[in-house]
Amino acid sequence: MRRGARLLVVALVAVFPLLWALPAGAVGAEAIDSYDVRATLGPDGVLTVVETIRYDFGDNDRHGIYRTIPVRYPYDDTYERVLKVDNVQVRSDAPDDVETSNEGNAFVIRIGDPDRTVSGAHTYTISYQVRGAINAFPDHVELSWNAIGAEWAVPISGATVSVLMPGAVTGTTCFSGPPLSELPCDSAASSGDTATFSQAQLQPYEALTVVVGAPLGSIAPGAAAPILDERFSITRAFSITPATVGGALAILVLGALGVGALLWGLGRDRRWPGVTPGLDPPPGVATDEIRPLFTSPEGAVEFRPPRDLRPAQVGLLLDERADTLDVSATVVDLAVRGYLHIEELPRAHWFASRDWRLTRLNAELPGLLHYEVTLMRDLFKAGETVLLSELKKTFATSLAAVRKQIENDAVKRGFFRARPDVTRAIWGGLGFVAIAAGIGVTWLLAAMTHAGLLGLALIVAGALLLFGAGRMPARTAKGNAAYAQILGFRRYIATAEVNQLKYEESVDVFSRYLPYAMVFGETERWAKALAALGASAAVAGAASSPIPWYAGPGGWNLDSLGDSLGSFAESSGSTFAASAASSGGSAGSSGGGFGGGGGGSW
Repeated sequence: MRRGARLLVVALVAVFPLLWALPAGAVGAEAIDSYDVRATLGPDGVLTVVETIRYDFGDNDRHGIYRTIPVRYPYDDTYERVLKVDNVQVRSDAPDDVETSNEGNAFVIRIGDPDRTVSGAHTYTISYQVRGAINAFPDHVELSWNAIGAEWAVPISGATVSVLMPGAVTGTTCFSGPPLSELPCDSAASSGDTATFSQAQLQPYEALTVVVGAPLGSIAPGAAAPILDERFSITRAFSITPATVGGALAILVLGALGVGALLWGLGRDRRWPGVTPGLDPPPGVATDEIRPLFTSPEGAVEFRPPRDLRPAQVGLLLDERADTLDVSATVVDLAVRGYLHIEELPRAHWFASRDWRLTRLNAELPGLLHYEVTLMRDLFKAGETVLLSELKKTFATSLAAVRKQIENDAVKRGFFRARPDVTRAIWGGLGFVAIAAGIGVTWLLAAMTHAGLLGLALIVAGALLLFGAGRMPARTAKGNAAYAQILGFRRYIATAEVNQLKYEESVDVFSRYLPYAMVFGETERWAKALAALGASAAVAGAASSPIPWYAGPGGWNLDSLGDSLGSFAESSGSTFAASAASSGGSAGSSGGGFGGGGGGSW
């Protein structure tokens, strides 16, 4: 018994290396029983190939087989050599649905039905035509063809190849084995215009390459010329030549002139001809004109807000934008006019953020414009008081609505032909479209020609239009007249001295004009002026705060008034802004010719 066990172990040890050495597929796996290739080269250089493959799937359930044919080969530093494969036809005793595709450098033929499986041995006959597979030499033409490629993962029991040339065969050779093998195949012969080859056995990933020569005149002139496809490179796609540079400069110049023409005709303010800036035309004058370049729109100094315009209206006319600063100035203006009260809260520690409490004082909101009503309603939608910090990331919809209503108000008053934000959006959208079109044209030109620079010029032209979109809003003649007065009022706000204000309404002037100073960027200077006026009032015995609509921590402090008001303007603006942001040659080895590839089951 022990002797029998020992013999069994010895036998297994002896047999195991033999099993390991068997080729893949030898034990119940897949294999190709026979592989026959018939290749016919026509005088037009077209190669017709018929492959008959007897494929044994064994006990495996598969849908069918696939065949890969390499079609792109290195040629030189500039070009790749290309084979054109078409007219694919398949016959089989198994499902023979065909699907072809290009995958990388290969043409793939997939045969079978994804809804059905097969097993056992089946025969597939695949025919196709190839263009560009002939090599021309000074004294002959040559077909170097990988009749069986080195990408089959199964053993092939027998392979035969026949090649029919358009003239008498002048020479033959063949190679078999792994890629780059120089071993000859089992047999190679020729008779007249036909060459035949055979190989008894090919292991997985071994190839059979045949080379057949024919007289030079057997192929039509030009039929043996290689088909070349230029390899893509950035330097060639964007070649710098007189034609591409000149064309790109021409497109840039035309694009710049086109954008300039748009800005000149549609993006410039209008004015009343012959009328002093800031004044309205006499009765009967209805025509206007583009305001000429290099002419000042500024009128005389204005000592009060022109045309009873509110701060947000002034801010919009000043820079053609209803921005968060205009909304912050409106909040202060509503406080000055008695609709709400602003109070800075004490800070818990020196590095804590400042905060302000807004308190509604007038629930009826009489005499307010549409955007002011919206602002008051949305500021206090949660109650009679609100902290400025509570509006962060919750005020986006309200801010957008207020800004839109400010611009609608300006259009209604005849200051603009259309809302400035809509005008910018339209022209900005056209700029984006032009850039996208330029990117598409650049891609096409770079992929198919050497003129990618022309596409880049189109992108720059689109960028110019996008950049110019911000300058497209234009004031009407009426808007330009109001703008001239606003510039005059801004000059007064920027230059007025405290002793001048004493001749006016003193502290009351400061309060009423502070929101305008905010719009003009003069908040700190104007606040210091108020502090000086407040100090004079204190010396004179004033008992109460000179600004009842605003209170600092613990009351009002002249020393910190300018800093406090400036900080409120900055903090409210950033709070609103934060909420808005929430919204080849002759083959010399196995696998060295054209064709080949391989396949497998799926």
